[in-house]
Amino acid sequence: MLRLALIGITGRMGRVVAECAAAAPDIELVAGLVSPSRDLAETSRVLPRTVRLTHDLSELVSGVDVVIDFSRPEVTADAALAAADSGVAFVSGTTGLRESEFAAIRQAATSIPVVHATNFSIGIAVLLRIVPELARVLASWDCELMERHHRQKRDAPSGTALTLARVVAAARAANTSFVYGRGPGIATRQPGELGIHAIRAGGEIGRHALLFASDEEGIEITHWAQSRRAYAAGALEAARRLVGRSPGLYQFTDLLYEM
Repeated sequence: MLRLALIGITGRMGRVVAECAAAAPDIELVAGLVSPSRDLAETSRVLPRTVRLTHDLSELVSGVDVVIDFSRPEVTADAALAAADSGVAFVSGTTGLRESEFAAIRQAATSIPVVHATNFSIGIAVLLRIVPELARVLASWDCELMERHHRQKRDAPSGTALTLARVVAAARAANTSFVYGRGPGIATRQPGELGIHAIRAGGEIGRHALLFASDEEGIEITHWAQSRRAYAAGALEAARRLVGRSPGLYQFTDLLYEM
């Protein structure tokens, strides 16, 4: 039985991860980190009684095999280091990380197995496998990326959009420059540009469309999440595949494609 601690247990993603973990026969949700602004007793009334709730990271990681983190960047950095101190595997889906917070994740990965992904859906993992080939073969075509999320998403562009854009750029021999939106004013496309467009409206969970176009034809690939369970299921699968590995920073796509 995989013993799990969850950071962001009261958030949108955290609640779904908790539900999916409760339904998994091989996972036991042991502990959850709650924001200091929330009362532990009050929060416990809406969660399974067996879950140990705490405000303290060192207490959270005690007696668990893996931590899953869907929180805020400043929490993620401290959580990664706390997991490293306790020798606990660390899975994070928090986006909007700054370089200092990525540095904390890299530091943790020197002593524990870590996976950080901007998107844990299986569909995006597959997309990240096929996009490099498209970008190479269609290197002379224009490329634009559009993403849509709910009105309360904090970071823009989304972490997934930036990941896809970087994959395209890495696959193309020529230098690629990112353009965030176009206009106002002259918006004529320049060679090597990759346009990234963010929309925040309504309750859209997440939609990413990648467009390749020449003067004669075009290809558009769209992935959308119909439920946050897509992300939760992927994060739990990442946890299963991460525990027991050697220290290092792993890619979710690579873990998923291993037989």
